[in-house]
Amino acid sequence: MPCLIQFLLLCLTLTTLSLHAQETDRQTLDGSWQFQPIEKELNVTPQLQAPAQGWKNINVPDNWYRQGHDISGFSWYQKQFKLDAKNSARVSHLVFSGVDYEADIWLNDRYLGHHTGYFQAFDFDVTGLLKQGKNQLRVLVNSPLEKPEDWSLHKRLIKGVLSHHDTRPGGAWSDRGQEKNTGGIWASVELQFADQAALRQLQVTPRKQATLDHPQRWMINTTADIQQHVSHETSVTVEASINPENFQGPASAFRLQKTLQPGSNPLALNFPLNNPALWWPRSHGKPNLYRLTLSIKDASGKLLDKQQQVFGVREISVNDGLQWHVNGRRLFLRGTNYIGSQWLAEMTPARYQHDLEMMQAANINAVRVHAHVTGRAFYELCDRMGILVTQDFPLLWGYSDDPAFIKEARSQARDMVQSLRQHPSIISWTMHNEPPWDSPWMAQKYPDYQPDINRKLDELLYEDISKLDPLRVVRKESATKEHEWMGWYFDHWLAFSRPAPTPWSTEFGAQALPNLKSLKRMFSNDLLWPDTEAKWREWEYHNFQRKETFEFAGVKQGRNIEEFIANSQHYQARLIQFAVENYRRQRYSPVSAVFQFMFAENWPSINWGIVDYWREPKAGYAALRTAYQPILPSLEWKQDEYKAGETPNIGLWAINDTWHGFEHITYTVTLSRDGKQLDSLKLPLEMLPDSGHKLRDYPLAPLEPGQYLLKAEITDQYGKRMGHNQYQFSVE
Repeated sequence: MPCLIQFLLLCLTLTTLSLHAQETDRQTLDGSWQFQPIEKELNVTPQLQAPAQGWKNINVPDNWYRQGHDISGFSWYQKQFKLDAKNSARVSHLVFSGVDYEADIWLNDRYLGHHTGYFQAFDFDVTGLLKQGKNQLRVLVNSPLEKPEDWSLHKRLIKGVLSHHDTRPGGAWSDRGQEKNTGGIWASVELQFADQAALRQLQVTPRKQATLDHPQRWMINTTADIQQHVSHETSVTVEASINPENFQGPASAFRLQKTLQPGSNPLALNFPLNNPALWWPRSHGKPNLYRLTLSIKDASGKLLDKQQQVFGVREISVNDGLQWHVNGRRLFLRGTNYIGSQWLAEMTPARYQHDLEMMQAANINAVRVHAHVTGRAFYELCDRMGILVTQDFPLLWGYSDDPAFIKEARSQARDMVQSLRQHPSIISWTMHNEPPWDSPWMAQKYPDYQPDINRKLDELLYEDISKLDPLRVVRKESATKEHEWMGWYFDHWLAFSRPAPTPWSTEFGAQALPNLKSLKRMFSNDLLWPDTEAKWREWEYHNFQRKETFEFAGVKQGRNIEEFIANSQHYQARLIQFAVENYRRQRYSPVSAVFQFMFAENWPSINWGIVDYWREPKAGYAALRTAYQPILPSLEWKQDEYKAGETPNIGLWAINDTWHGFEHITYTVTLSRDGKQLDSLKLPLEMLPDSGHKLRDYPLAPLEPGQYLLKAEITDQYGKRMGHNQYQFSVE
């Protein structure tokens, strides 16, 4: 990475898909469809006929597993719908917002085409193919399994965690690891209409063009394609307006004349915006957004089509120490990894908002979308809520190096960037999670492992996306050196006290059982206490890692399920808080970003989430919330238990992630044993903005047996608490 990389983020978020026309000029095709799985491989050609009988009802949008079909491979969908005379004669586009994984489409027995990839929106120009009255749409969806010979070092499906991961049903390495397929038409389907000419592919890119006289001068670069559907040259008026979306401020408007030729007419416009209200992460300012409205009208003033996009204006930079800067201000990332659900149709805007509100309540300011692309509503909410996003491409571990696969991966990576780069919340792209060329552990796992598997693939992806989006951080890989799994896959959790090997730690954590109420929703009563191999196999299908829990973590099963839950959650919480506080005490020396793994369970399972599938918090949620406080009295300790007579020193640290300084504040420490206060200390404190430093050591007197509680609190000059912490330990 160069010494100083300046990224001027493409800052906009869609209130509708970029493919969408105005609200009144669309017809949804969502609702009840007919459905029929096919139990054999099909040779798909334009002449392929759908079955005449055997249809069942299914809801669209949804993943077919959630509709009661635990299948993989080919399935037919069909929908009959009516169209009025007016719309049947207009410019028309058929838009699919998401189909997993391959789709072939027929409209009124006319083959429209093929699409591959689960996360992209795609559309077809169906002008002249629609009829007044009854129409029929058929879609053949194929969501296959990886072939046995490819599983799981030479995969061919670009689905990331949705087809292969520790957290999905069956886990990563079992024969059952591809069950509960995610296939189906999981996002909306609709028709969009325009008159004579249609606006498509609207993109808005704010670019800073500062001068000495105008240090905050920006140009709003706007591109679109106008598809002219008459056979002769015409003249249209293009109108554009820029209005504040979520704040009060001045508006601006622009107009120009344009001559259209039949077919495609590229449109490129540049609008000046001086001293814009910048987009900021929520904890450091307001996520200010603008709305650009682009319209085309004919010579008589009739509106032909209109599109809108919401955008924000800001800069991102990363220096040679991998320190993040937003609009020129340094920012420490307190992040989490996120897989909202194994089945994306389950994640409604309300569910995304609930998760994001829980994250903000836990002082999380950044989210890594882990090895998949999630639903559009997530990114729109992050834009509006001021939450930063680091976005992974759906590549996880090993894939084919066949030229055809490389070509497909490059195409889908471009699709990801083109469809998501509108969002100011997204600050980086990562092309591959733990690729084989960066994962020495694969050498022991796979007999046919070669150290250069996928190296060329990832280099090409990096080159492509760096050229396509030079305004963001682009990374070839999420490296194994960033994934510090001490206390779970190796070593002891107290090893987090060692110096961090890299400025970014993008994975760390431990599994924990959910609460008893959730476990009872997951397991029948006879499985609730695993005491036979058969029962353990059921737990392991739900992702519980027995060896890591008992051997590496040393979690005790206890005498009953209540003790097992408590022990498991206590371990996760202890590890998370200890790791995060040690990372934060190393702020910018070298640590600048940490991403706990992970926020929520993505199906009814026992995973690394700090909230379970039903969004019930575990003890780890409170631990992360404490450790991620912007103003934190951090307690530096290195043991979990002590012997009587020991005299440990506890380091007292004050950490301030805000951009505000504070004077006349107080750092208070109290020590208790078995509920009785033994000692108290008050220190006057001044905190500089964006700072962290050690105040002093706090030596403890010779310890006697008992349960100890050390509390720390930072209060302002009026006694209001700004941050708090505690450290519990036992003495034998």
